[in-house]
Amino acid sequence: MTLGPVSEGSVSRGPVSRDSVGRGAVRRGASWAGGFVIVTHGLVHLLVWPGAPLGTAGAGGGKRLRWNGDSWSWQPGWLPAVVVHSVGAALLAGAVLGCVLGGLALLGLPGVRRFPLLTSAVGAICSLLLFALVWPGLEPDAAEFTAGPVLSGVLLAGAGVAALLRRRARRSSGDTPATSPPATSPPAGSPPAGHPTPGGRPTPATGR
Repeated sequence: MTLGPVSEGSVSRGPVSRDSVGRGAVRRGASWAGGFVIVTHGLVHLLVWPGAPLGTAGAGGGKRLRWNGDSWSWQPGWLPAVVVHSVGAALLAGAVLGCVLGGLALLGLPGVRRFPLLTSAVGAICSLLLFALVWPGLEPDAAEFTAGPVLSGVLLAGAGVAALLRRRARRSSGDTPATSPPATSPPAGSPPAGHPTPGGRPTPATGR
């Protein structure tokens, strides 16, 4: 009985398994933290529309963090305001849903956990377009919303870098040459290729 090699193999595999478990725990923790941040970023877009009050009516003067409907990006003189509001509502829905679903995908929500990069990228793009549309009409000061497009840009860049790294990893794994099966040797006792068989016929290797 070879007890020595088996015990050595089990001892050598112990640290490796603990390291892999530790790396998996760190990866899950990072995914959960990123998921919560992205979900929060998506919900913060609701400050654009319908907005949120700034303190009480007496302290804040009744002011609100909101979009007042003004826009210079997609509103020429002939474009009705209802069209601008409709486009803004669609972009707001895309930003909120994209970021929320992207964050929930990182948190492991079934059904969307396979598409964290796609949903996050869609939410970030809609967010950037939304801020480009509503920026002149943000109250009380558009500078207070600066963190929104900055975080959306970082999210979009992160999703793009992660997608490129994933594609590179797939290409590197696909370029690995597959091991060719060993050449089959003729059965024991069979004559070499080209020599006649006991029945008088040549072997199939040469056909002669």
